[in-house]
Amino acid sequence: MRQFILSCFLLLGMLVQAQSPFFRVRETILNDNLLIAHQLVDSSIEKGYQKDSAIYYKGLIHLKTMEIKAARKSYATLIKNYPGFYQAHYLNALIYFLDNNFGRSIDEFNLVLAKNPNDTKALYNRSVAFGMLELNKEAINDLTACIAIEPINSLFYYSRAYWFEITLKYDEAIKDYEQCLELDTKNYDAYLGLAYIYENKKDPVKACAIISKAIAAGSQIAEDLKENFCK
Repeated sequence: MRQFILSCFLLLGMLVQAQSPFFRVRETILNDNLLIAHQLVDSSIEKGYQKDSAIYYKGLIHLKTMEIKAARKSYATLIKNYPGFYQAHYLNALIYFLDNNFGRSIDEFNLVLAKNPNDTKALYNRSVAFGMLELNKEAINDLTACIAIEPINSLFYYSRAYWFEITLKYDEAIKDYEQCLELDTKNYDAYLGLAYIYENKKDPVKACAIISKAIAAGSQIAEDLKENFCK
């Protein structure tokens, strides 16, 4: 379960809203074309073109390949040479998270949010860090804030549903899983979350129905688990 949460964190950590000159860098990072990504940011750094952003993205590339020491160097360079570039703290928050220092990670996200309270990347990832410390109420609060800012983002509903489920608030979790699926019918994990909740609520008919919907939507995992829910 912990590995699943970490994977979600890393995914959104890379979904950074790029300035337009770095749109291609963002896309290459997301598509694992890391050699091209390195070449693009190194070229920008060499030419002095928006160097702060280029160093920032270089740090994200290092995180993608789990080169934590190299990412720290990018952060140190940003803080030394561009102290007003507050997204450096976002990079550092990810570094601390990957080092399992969730408290310090939260501190760094707090610095980002002090500058931009509506930064949903920071809010979302801080919620994951809170969750890793079992501060589930705080995690839910951050996701509620994310939803208020971006009410059509299915991932926020899915994640809040997950924490509601963890805290046994099944009715709230069901609502969020269902809203997630209204926005994204291919979120197979949301189907599974619903199925497990109905199983825990001793409602095997609904659990089986949800699994059947997941299979119809294309989930191979649901197909593999069908016998566990539909007996």
